Amino acid sequence: MFRFYLLVAVFLSNFAIAQELNLPDAKNFFLDSQQVWKKKIPILIMFSIPDCGYCKKVKENTIGPMADLEEYQDKVIIRHINANSFDEINDFYNETVSQNEFAFKYAVNFFPTVMLVDNYGVVLEKVLGVTNEDYYWTDLDKLIDSSTLKINKQLSAKL
Repeated sequence: MFRFYLLVAVFLSNFAIAQELNLPDAKNFFLDSQQVWKKKIPILIMFSIPDCGYCKKVKENTIGPMADLEEYQDKVIIRHINANSFDEINDFYNETVSQNEFAFKYAVNFFPTVMLVDNYGVVLEKVLGVTNEDYYWTDLDKLIDSSTLKINKQLSAKL
């Protein structure tokens, strides 16, 4: 019986690790911004660092599952930035920067930080830390809807 519970524990821990790995890393925000124009949806950027317990919880319990749900594929573009990483990405102006430098440009120094941005990288909504784990997903969903409305207003504005 003990072996069974041990096997279940190993399976569930592997599922949690796999869930974290499904979070889409940022590579090219310039290309992502083109999708904002097409789909009229915001980009959700999660900034985290490797040893942050709350970052791990947010990835595993909220952002990771959101990225896997088909409903959110048409609602938001999800990207992850490791603020300690020096891996290179393309920013919104197609310039090559490190993930660390990208986080610095947005003045991110508290983790996890989740931002919803438009096609120019302008911050529409921002969540610092985790205020309430029970309502995090719901609160984030409301911010996604709010950001989508802002983008639709911007893109439909007449000159």
